[in-house]
Amino acid sequence: MADAQTKFMPGTKADNSGFPENFVNRIFIDTKPVLDNAGDVDLNDVTTGSWAWVASGITSQTPSANETTTNDAYYDGGGFTETDVTGKQIQLAVSGNRKVGDPAQDYVDKLFFKFGSAVQTRVIWIKNNLPIIAQCTISNIVPTGGQPNQKQTFSFNIDFNGRPKIFNGQLTMTATSVAKIYSASVDSNKKAANDDGLVPAVVVNAPAAH
Repeated sequence: MADAQTKFMPGTKADNSGFPENFVNRIFIDTKPVLDNAGDVDLNDVTTGSWAWVASGITSQTPSANETTTNDAYYDGGGFTETDVTGKQIQLAVSGNRKVGDPAQDYVDKLFFKFGSAVQTRVIWIKNNLPIIAQCTISNIVPTGGQPNQKQTFSFNIDFNGRPKIFNGQLTMTATSVAKIYSASVDSNKKAANDDGLVPAVVVNAPAAH
């Protein structure tokens, strides 16, 4: 592939501080997941993935925690109840307009009639430049719909399965020769200040969303 003859204008880079806009957040799903005999995908080696950027035609990405809670009244509470969060299922609700030819949308569209392990993959979610990875299930797929003279609708959910993981170093997502498909690598020499910290991700040659 020839070297790019253009580059983005100075001053138009996304700002991840202050009041960042939502487009700084990125979702990548593995469109060629490899599952083991137990139906699980590997979270330890991200270099094997074909990571599609969930962006084209997408107008909304909404995370939710879907908390499981218990409400108990104790004798020392004076008649008032205490709430404890005992579990969570992280979910990303994605919606927009159908764009045929986009790798992420085409992958999800092909899952519409499938179930079980066929709709399981893995997701990288970069939230305000900080990345996590998780096993996930693609659910509630709406591949098309709407008024006859309007763009087709498109929506689906990304349901995290189990505990998400952070990266043992700095994640870099690099655009490949296929539009909206990225490769992933991790530089283990770059560490966070503490064990609980996240190393900011790097996205290389990210094309402008349209």
